[in-house]
Amino acid sequence: MFKSLILVFFLVNSFSALAKIEVRWLGVAGLIIEDDETKIMFDPMVTRPTWKHWLMINKFKSDASLVDQMVKELQISDLKAIFSSHSHFDHVVDAPIFSKYTGAFFYVDDSSEIIANAYKDEMIRTKKIMETHSIQLGKFKVTPIKRHHPKIHTFGIEWLPGPVKSNFDFGFYDYHLGDAWMYLIEHPQGTILIDQGAESRVDLLTKYTKHIDVLFQGVANRQNDETFLNGYITIFRPKFFMPLHFDNFFTKLNKKTTSDLPGIKLSNLLETIRKDQPEMKVIKPNFAERYTVFE
Repeated sequence: MFKSLILVFFLVNSFSALAKIEVRWLGVAGLIIEDDETKIMFDPMVTRPTWKHWLMINKFKSDASLVDQMVKELQISDLKAIFSSHSHFDHVVDAPIFSKYTGAFFYVDDSSEIIANAYKDEMIRTKKIMETHSIQLGKFKVTPIKRHHPKIHTFGIEWLPGPVKSNFDFGFYDYHLGDAWMYLIEHPQGTILIDQGAESRVDLLTKYTKHIDVLFQGVANRQNDETFLNGYITIFRPKFFMPLHFDNFFTKLNKKTTSDLPGIKLSNLLETIRKDQPEMKVIKPNFAERYTVFE
């Protein structure tokens, strides 16, 4: 009897270790990563700004009805956790309301906590993150690593630097940068990196890992294709690469087709990566389509 129990134990654990891990892209920088028991979300943005927000005629808040619809369509009512890479609107606007409709904890820093608290809704659940303090979520271990965010300039003016102000009131220009984070995700199946910065911070990452199997990286602010290629892609040679933050988030959400940001030249970048790393699986994602990264 005892030997039979031991055999069952090893079979169950072997099956668990081989559980499939899938990812779904939600537009812009948004991701859902899931195995057979746990779903976690990063940088969700389904609410899009309009000219009325740009001109400060309307407050820019999450479209709660759209988020509720997405929770049902994506079947993520059992979502466990939500993370944001920083507090610009395209990374944080919908995170509190996804928390409300799923019951997931929104893991916040000082700036994103101010935004979440501004909703004054007890159904939005938050937990504070601390640099390099890992969070265990099922078989996923998520380690937030603070990094510098590349400066974004519009007409010579840096785009909303510094922390979110304590009197945040959903003005379009109230979504300041705050702290910037990349996330190292470790699982029995392998190691995943989510970094929304196009400037690879290999110097930071090598303090925590020498190996990356799956890479999700923002491409919007890259200096050039060569510099991008010579970062994480060349140093770690991941098996799977998916670009983030390439689509035009100033247009209405379209779940069937996407248009790239002006000047992004994503096709050129992906072609360069495929030529340089022919064994790497390089994916330009479609909205909410499931991609298997481990199985």
